[in-house]
Amino acid sequence: MIGQREARAGSCPPASPACHLENGKQLLRTDPRRAADELLASYQLDERTDTLVLYATALQADRRYALALETWKRVIVFRDSEVETAKETARATTGRRRAAALAVQARAEKQSAEAADAILQLWTRVGYVRVRSAGQRVAVTRDGAEVDASQDVIVNAGRDELVFTGKDGRVDRVVVEVSAGGLAKIDAPSASAGRPKEPPVTESARPAPAPPPRAPDPATSAKPPIEADDAEPRLTAERFVEAPRSLTLSRVGLGLSAGAIAVGGVAAGFAYLAGRDYDQSRTAGCSASGQCPFGPAADLARQSNDRARIAQLSAIGAGVLAATGATLWFVGRGKTGHPVTDLALHVGPSSALSGASAALSGRF
Repeated sequence: MIGQREARAGSCPPASPACHLENGKQLLRTDPRRAADELLASYQLDERTDTLVLYATALQADRRYALALETWKRVIVFRDSEVETAKETARATTGRRRAAALAVQARAEKQSAEAADAILQLWTRVGYVRVRSAGQRVAVTRDGAEVDASQDVIVNAGRDELVFTGKDGRVDRVVVEVSAGGLAKIDAPSASAGRPKEPPVTESARPAPAPPPRAPDPATSAKPPIEADDAEPRLTAERFVEAPRSLTLSRVGLGLSAGAIAVGGVAAGFAYLAGRDYDQSRTAGCSASGQCPFGPAADLARQSNDRARIAQLSAIGAGVLAATGATLWFVGRGKTGHPVTDLALHVGPSSALSGASAALSGRF
């Protein structure tokens, strides 16, 4: 996910992660784009989770929401690993070493919850793109970072750009526009894409010479031309056919339903974390009635309540999105009648002889 990128820090030595880290911290509020470059350079030299947190913060401030969301997910993976390591250390040690391990565990769990909160804020700022490659081998990058095109690619809601690099080195830039929580499907540019060549002109394809002009017919040349106001009157008959009321509404409904699934996944994740924290708080000394001693047990109980509240709100949001999406989908797919002209009656002169005739034409 984090691709190699040249940092724009000319004042730092080639292998000085501390220098890049300090530059990134100083630029975080004034120039988040340069700050992200500096922090990424520091992380590539020294992979610290705290540096990755600052990098995700800079991406979010620079409105690169898709890459920020994926970076926050990576932070949660690392924090959960730190929690498990601290748990094993606490079980295997006693005294000060056990207290230090419990402190590290509490800190990592708190930072994991903060990363989850950042992800919740970003769900409304991203959409998804499904790339149909048709068996082609292409590398897809977004904002300089390679993405897995075999799964739905997260992009910034509204407008974003994907870069396709084929096995022959050909590079195509594709602009995608998708609503927040929506899903767009695109085809990967093929190797033969581009302006088609004009077919060679052969003998059979050449146009035939125009026929010579005919002499005017004396019987018809004496008649004045028909003016626009004297055009043939037309009587039309219409029929009504059933068609979907609005494809746009149905597509918006599908997008909201996809968003409901994503938010529901977040709710399930926080529910799992809340249950895990509750079990840990009971192990640390909390009673079944909710009474907890001061210290790690009380912190775990409080964290369990916070995550349970987030899970409840996310579940409610998922239900609202699902209900709205289903309503829009059914309304958009509802049938309505559209008028179609099938029958036409033409009245006008039939030949050079004076008189009129009627012609009936239709589509069946």
